[in-house]
Amino acid sequence: MSQMVLANIALDLVGIVLSVIPIIYLLDGHRYRQKLNQYFLGVCVSNLFMIIGDLPDWLIQDASQPSMQMAVSLSTSVFYAASAFVLYFFGRYIFEYLKLSGRAKKVCLSAVVAVCSIQLFFAVISPFTGSVFYVTDSGYQRGELFWVSQVVPAFCYFLFTVLVIVYRKRLAWREVVFFLLYIFVPLGGGAAQMFLRGIAVVNIGVALALLFILVNIQFEHELLIKRQEKELAEDRIAIMLSQIQPHFLYNSLTAIRRLCDHDPQQAKAAIADFSLFLRANMDSLSSRAPIPFEQELLHTRHYLALEQQRFQSRLQVVYDIVCQDFALPPLTLQPIAENAVRHGILRRENGGTVTISTVETVTAYMVIVADDGAGFQADTATERRSHIGIENVRSRLATLCGGTLDIQSTAGRGTSVTITIPKEV
Repeated sequence: MSQMVLANIALDLVGIVLSVIPIIYLLDGHRYRQKLNQYFLGVCVSNLFMIIGDLPDWLIQDASQPSMQMAVSLSTSVFYAASAFVLYFFGRYIFEYLKLSGRAKKVCLSAVVAVCSIQLFFAVISPFTGSVFYVTDSGYQRGELFWVSQVVPAFCYFLFTVLVIVYRKRLAWREVVFFLLYIFVPLGGGAAQMFLRGIAVVNIGVALALLFILVNIQFEHELLIKRQEKELAEDRIAIMLSQIQPHFLYNSLTAIRRLCDHDPQQAKAAIADFSLFLRANMDSLSSRAPIPFEQELLHTRHYLALEQQRFQSRLQVVYDIVCQDFALPPLTLQPIAENAVRHGILRRENGGTVTISTVETVTAYMVIVADDGAGFQADTATERRSHIGIENVRSRLATLCGGTLDIQSTAGRGTSVTITIPKEV
């Protein structure tokens, strides 16, 4: 084999490796389930078949035997057919990425389908007619209609370029640059290969362009999706917090109203706790970010003070705070303390004690809310109804600071809830 042939084989093998990389990436973690990634996967797989179809043209130098001619003819047909699918799937990819809709999408999609169908048609009939290519003893040869196989990708790339330019305001400048790179790298390679037979640069050009998309566009698109998911999570948090707020207000005002009837001094103290509690609650609602634990603890103290005013000796509270130099989501500790009071202590006739403590380890801070109340069985319907608020807390901990929440409970012996906040590395 000549050095040029060996170089072309090496380029095709490198192209195969480069095409497999994005395929593995899309299959890992089921990323292909997104519609945009499905089109991108279609481009990558089609390009892989295009390169595989090109290899026999270089590997088989002597096609004098009918079997060798058939192998070259079949592989070349695969090459041209796969090139049609590369154009089709990239068209679908760019239409989806630009969010084309209505008449514009319909016209562009119809045009791409039409020209790709022409490419596919000639890929199928050429082994029998020799229109686009034919095979002799010397191997692959270009047919009289070879120009059709070059006009089709030129038309598609021209259309894609126009779309990127027209809809450039929907893209970041970086996305525009790398979309155009994807278009012009293969287009330039095709032009070079058309006029200089023997240089296989189209396949490696398309493979490199796919990596441009993967690294510079696809990753950026996934980051955008993650940002949108975080915004949606924050919106859900805001809705949840707005639902919690009336519940707190109702309980606090009910306790104060009852105290006014028989103990004005305690009612006065309760109003002070309530005003501080309300101020902290409003501050929490105005911030989605984690807040200092000291602030959340003070908020919880006001809540428990109100409940102690209401239930007197039935509710005892113990604080064992050894560390508080960390942050956690707003309204995280208070709902847990409320659950301990309502679903633990108050279900016992004689009441009980709620203990709030903190612990610091090498890797995390832990907040423990324990009560010696009624407890529950983990698989009961009562547990599921009583701890809907706990699930909201668990979700916010995971979303905002990577924290976890664990519950241990024994019927008749009480419940312990542990919040773990990992330290920053």
